[in-house]
Amino acid sequence: MQYLMLTYFDQAIADAYEASTEADQQKEIDQHVAWFAKYGDQISGGHELAWPRRTAAIRAGSGPVITDGPFLETKEILGGVIALEADSLEAAAAIAQEWPSLDQPGAYVEVVPRHVRE
Repeated sequence: MQYLMLTYFDQAIADAYEASTEADQQKEIDQHVAWFAKYGDQISGGHELAWPRRTAAIRAGSGPVITDGPFLETKEILGGVIALEADSLEAAAAIAQEWPSLDQPGAYVEVVPRHVRE
């Protein structure tokens, strides 16, 4: 079954990453590369979202509102979406639990089953 793993962080994490040294940034990147290598056979797609965050919020009856930063209603920033193949929600959650950014306060991951219409 397919699940979507949504990765979130807050502005403090983004600011800390931007302020960190190039070596510390590379260490963070290497941890994520290792995670993708470990679970590569269970990843069927996904994308990191562009940085810095810039979004267009569109509501019924109005045009788009372009904003810099997180979505209008939240302080959290959606960092990316990863499509996982797993036998159950629990198995997908176990993979997501090892996401390297979860060692930072304010980061979290949400795992959502993909809806399949028959």
